[in-house]
Amino acid sequence: MIERFDSVRQGYALEADAVVVGSGAAGAVAAANLAEAGLRTVVVEAGPPVDPSDMSRDGPRFMARYYWEGGLRMLTGSAPIPTMQGRCLGGSTVVNSAIMLPLPRWVREEWAAEEGLPWLLEPALDRAFERVFARCKVAPTPMTVMGRRNELALEALAAAGIPAGPLPRAVEGCEGAADCITGCAGGRKQSVDRSYLPHALRDGARVMTCSEVDGILTEGARATGVTGWVVDPVTRERTARFSVRAPKVILAAGVMASPVLLLRSGIRGGGRVGATLYAHIGAGAMGVMEEVVDPWIGATQGVGAISAEIRGMKYESLWAATNLIAARWGALGARFYDQLQDLRHATVVVVVYRGAVHGRVRARRNGLPAMKLTIPQSEIDTTMRGLRPAVEGLLAVGARYVTTSIHGLPKTIRSPAEVDALVSGRVRARDIPMTANHVFGSCRMSADPRRGPVDPEGRVRGVDGLWVVDTSVFPSGSAVNPQATCMAVSDLLTRRIGGLTT
Repeated sequence: MIERFDSVRQGYALEADAVVVGSGAAGAVAAANLAEAGLRTVVVEAGPPVDPSDMSRDGPRFMARYYWEGGLRMLTGSAPIPTMQGRCLGGSTVVNSAIMLPLPRWVREEWAAEEGLPWLLEPALDRAFERVFARCKVAPTPMTVMGRRNELALEALAAAGIPAGPLPRAVEGCEGAADCITGCAGGRKQSVDRSYLPHALRDGARVMTCSEVDGILTEGARATGVTGWVVDPVTRERTARFSVRAPKVILAAGVMASPVLLLRSGIRGGGRVGATLYAHIGAGAMGVMEEVVDPWIGATQGVGAISAEIRGMKYESLWAATNLIAARWGALGARFYDQLQDLRHATVVVVVYRGAVHGRVRARRNGLPAMKLTIPQSEIDTTMRGLRPAVEGLLAVGARYVTTSIHGLPKTIRSPAEVDALVSGRVRARDIPMTANHVFGSCRMSADPRRGPVDPEGRVRGVDGLWVVDTSVFPSGSAVNPQATCMAVSDLLTRRIGGLTT
């Protein structure tokens, strides 16, 4: 049963065998597994179910209601960088592009060696990926729904000597509407509210929405449940307290919320909770073609490639709600108006890089996270080196000009000779209109308690009955879109918790 705001607004007190905090990639998988194992399972989700009528191309309106902090959450440090997470039933899987890539072998080997996590190299993790891919109906994006924008991105990468192809995505019958960030009005995306939570509900799980956890209940050194506020999904007014008592508490609240909940509950993991933070960084290039592209037609991110030259770098096509694209890439005044005329001719290629960045997460007084990320200049230089072939490729396939919106560089790049400015060494992190939606490692998993507050089985050290199963346990960046790995890790850990076969 899914409980909406009207049925929980007066508060509640429940008892269960297991409580899962968060209904996104990690939480929905955890709920399905624990319910299948026969445990009375309650899921608490801060946000509401997404109303299908809100799944329009009005990006800012949708984000204001269904993203944390209205989509305006920022990392500070080397630069102010937006980082967006879904605040709704299904979490960020509702609002991302549904790209599903397995964790590269070299990352698995690195994590296993550095953090003492041998299970990363075992067949059980491969089977977890297989289960996730099957349930989410992962398949390469069909060429029939690419639209000209994705086709041009594919041609541009090929022209730059980068072998690319259709990206595997959790979508069944994609309509090529480019509406992924506003939830897929056609209902084709297999976000976990569609692929996993129905299985949890079938097996008796109860899902409490509009329920924002603010503390973990403990007795001595044992977790005994969670407590928090019921929150009106429109006004964000707190209406009543709630609690769920359970001997098994599974944190799947995400990289920002999981460490904040631990810290606010006095659980510091020897000072390691929130002491680490990692993110993928990147940049992008918009090519304005002679031909009409109509970039809002075609899969949001249909094609991509893994760089053979720079380890940890990947290329992707991209689109979003047009008003957001215009605001993010646009200039000001008359020049902005001129650019609007060019949007019908645009295609976008972005680079996403697993750079050696580092940061931390702290809890603010209002219960929201404060995040700081430091980006070494060498990693910005590498990002620019990776962006260069994308720009060259767009020019090679007929772009009248390319814009990167990077401060201090030419507003438009019209010839290969002008591309050198990208690798001049003058670009700083604060110059790039960067977004960091792939974030990791705020509750790092490690066999060494000096390196991480979470042990190799996902247990929080020093507190019995408490696990973390989301991307906050990743030892560093995954080098690919993290959703598949998040789900596979949660699948493996929670099947063990529930005593299911792995």
